[in-house]
Amino acid sequence: MDSREHNRSRHEAGTLMGPEGTDGRSVASMVSPNMSVDTDTIITTASETASQQNQVRQERQQRTWTVIYPYQPSDGHLEGDALEQLLAETRAYLSPQDVEKIERAYELANRAHMGVRRRSGEPYIQHPLAVALILTRMRIDADGIVAALLHDVVEDSDYTLEEVQAQFGPAVATIVDGVTKFDALAGKPGAGSGARPSASEAACTEEAARDLKSRLRSETVRKMLLAMAEDPRVVVIKLADRLHNMRTLGAMPPAKQQIIARETSEIYAPLARRLGMGLVQAELEDLAFYYLEPERYMRLAREVEEERRKRQPYVDAVCSAIEEEMRRAEIQAEVLAWQKHLASINRKLLQSGGEVSQLHDLVSFRILVNSDHDCYLALGHIHALWRPKDGRIKDYIATPKVNGYQSLHTTVFCLDDRLAEIQIRTHEMQRTADYGIASYWYLRERGGSRLSYREMIAWIEQLREWQRELPQSADDFIEAVKGDIFQEQIFVFTPKGEIKDLPRGSTPVDMAYRIHTDIGDHCAGARIITSLGDSERLVTRLVPLDYELKSGEIVDIVTNQAIHPTRDWLSFVRTANARTKIKRYLKNHEREINLQLGRERLDLALKAAGAAGLEAVRDEDLLPLASARKYQSIEALYVALGRGDLPVEDLVEQLLAVLRERGALQKAEAPAGQAGSELPALASGPVLNGHRSATTTTETHTAEKQPAPGVATRLAQCCCPLPGDAIAGFLSPNKGLIVHRQDCRTLQRFRERVKGRIFDLDWSQVKTQSYLAPITIVARDRAGLLRDVAAVVSDAGINMTAVSSTTNPALQKAVITATMEIQSVDQIERIFKRLLQVKSVVSVRRNLGHRAGQSSKVSSRTGDEGMFSEPPGWSTGK
Repeated sequence: MDSREHNRSRHEAGTLMGPEGTDGRSVASMVSPNMSVDTDTIITTASETASQQNQVRQERQQRTWTVIYPYQPSDGHLEGDALEQLLAETRAYLSPQDVEKIERAYELANRAHMGVRRRSGEPYIQHPLAVALILTRMRIDADGIVAALLHDVVEDSDYTLEEVQAQFGPAVATIVDGVTKFDALAGKPGAGSGARPSASEAACTEEAARDLKSRLRSETVRKMLLAMAEDPRVVVIKLADRLHNMRTLGAMPPAKQQIIARETSEIYAPLARRLGMGLVQAELEDLAFYYLEPERYMRLAREVEEERRKRQPYVDAVCSAIEEEMRRAEIQAEVLAWQKHLASINRKLLQSGGEVSQLHDLVSFRILVNSDHDCYLALGHIHALWRPKDGRIKDYIATPKVNGYQSLHTTVFCLDDRLAEIQIRTHEMQRTADYGIASYWYLRERGGSRLSYREMIAWIEQLREWQRELPQSADDFIEAVKGDIFQEQIFVFTPKGEIKDLPRGSTPVDMAYRIHTDIGDHCAGARIITSLGDSERLVTRLVPLDYELKSGEIVDIVTNQAIHPTRDWLSFVRTANARTKIKRYLKNHEREINLQLGRERLDLALKAAGAAGLEAVRDEDLLPLASARKYQSIEALYVALGRGDLPVEDLVEQLLAVLRERGALQKAEAPAGQAGSELPALASGPVLNGHRSATTTTETHTAEKQPAPGVATRLAQCCCPLPGDAIAGFLSPNKGLIVHRQDCRTLQRFRERVKGRIFDLDWSQVKTQSYLAPITIVARDRAGLLRDVAAVVSDAGINMTAVSSTTNPALQKAVITATMEIQSVDQIERIFKRLLQVKSVVSVRRNLGHRAGQSSKVSSRTGDEGMFSEPPGWSTGK
């Protein structure tokens, strides 16, 4: 796109986004809609002739920020001949045949809406005309504009969808059908008896009507979202329709204004953001803010206007410096100062609790260039001009957002070390940032589009999957969309480089279910692949199911067919998609899961009491016990045990008596009435959260006490217990007894949610050949440090399963984290001593991971303990 075309598009942006009646200008005043500034006076261009530069300097004296708010309501009146405006706009970029098709669509719409007026009093045809005008300024194609003109025809007149298809083709008919509301939304009253209802009946009727309208609104949104998968123009038209309705919302009653504004804030504005339609999102958010919190809106508008005046000299100086730098570098560029819209500022203030004057990014600076190469070239010159802030450089050109957004972002210290946010992008990228998916058709026709609208709305396939697989009400569907689709997203990568977007706070289980239901049902964890320090070497670390994924991570889901969802998964998954599928699995397999769990629970309890487990029990032993408890079968008895409805202790005591009577016990057990004391956690000790917990004393757990024969045990990777740690076991279906430290946070969560599945243990009951020991090494940074540490560990015959390092050049500090496989606690003490002998190592510690209020012991050089502050989240106890 050349500079002239871009200038026109920027003027169009002001026309699209400004309130009606401002003649295509953006509102600069925070109080009065009459104080406005044309966007064409804001844009300046480098590398021009002397006379042009003179003109730029004169315009710069009048420079103000490009603002896209506040969006004041209007009476909806389109000034001048609206049809002629529409045709003039379309002639600028469409063929004569397309323009003729649009004229025919207008004539049909005008006939269909003849004599109908809106609540504001204007002819109804003004509404579809206004929607079509909004779309022409986005440069959408002819079929989209035709569908916009006809989007209410089928619903509000005698014209049928078949007639629309016959005159304008199947594409237009499909879009119109997707946009059309349900007939029920018209709220047509049914035939009544004419009798006057009582006050209570009237109240009930009003409540039922409100509930019905709420459900119908949800159903309409669901239909719109699912129709979008067939043709994205459906939602583009719907957003333009909502935009015009919000601009003219002042004609509605106050109660209706609140309902529509809230729906706009919660559904339509986030949807515009998800589709990359930044200008539409901003206007919808500000208009909703205006109606939902008018007093705060106006107060904030005045504060922002006051701050704008104070910062104007600073803005001018930064823009001038950038322009001069681009001119010296011979980069053709346009420099703009762009202010956040009010709703965005309001969110920032609510999150930070600060004041408008404290927002360094109240205004950002944009540099628009002609190519990707110029973007990176301009970034280099900006960093040569001003020092960049660490960690604030983002490259969305190499890795675009899922909504198509591309740009380079950097934050620099400029002009008295004040922070300034600078965005660098091409003109095409700017159009995409403004209009998102709506820019696809315009850019495609000019051969410049890098967008694939199928890629931009790939997340819609998730909605279609929910629709197919997860029967639910429309309200539930919308809540799931708001929670999973419209919230702040993170972006992670699969090992193949595919991008997956998830709500912030998502876990490996959420990602697994996003990929496929079967992968989610058998998710055992994830491997996170990261680089090792500043080298190109990649390292892999295993993370548990409840690990919170972070943007930019490479995530490899680990599956195991022996793993299946448990109710505990519901406590940490983030997405409604995962939660619904877990619940569905549990519902479909609840009996199977409880049956297996009941068998394992009884088997473990019998072995702990000295019997051979269920292999020593016959069906005839269990049938009388099941019948006495009103269970129809042995399976029903196991299900009750697995569900926690039946105390396992009572059943074990009776089974022990039966086994003793026929001589089936392997060893002598305690006298009758005391057999329960042999059951760790289940039959001795105080009651904790509804189930018993054994007291941990040396008398209770002695070295002579042997583990129950046949019980499979494994060490938990969340806390990596070592001999000497106080431990407990969690009975897991399919995995046996998982050994945790007593202070493990995961175990504490289990204690609160399960009944009869936590056992206090001692190390004599655990048989394993090696243990995982996560450690942290703090050292003065130097060349070869990691190599020397690895050599010491290797020479000791210890295997490291994972290692990573971070450095702080300012403090000359290095922190190395590693996980070692050891055979005994003596071995870890020996390796700690050897690591402390490595040059520049200051301290070595065990990283306790999910601890609950306890800290680890630190080994350190004498006199070096306080030289470095400890890494965040790690214990400093000694």
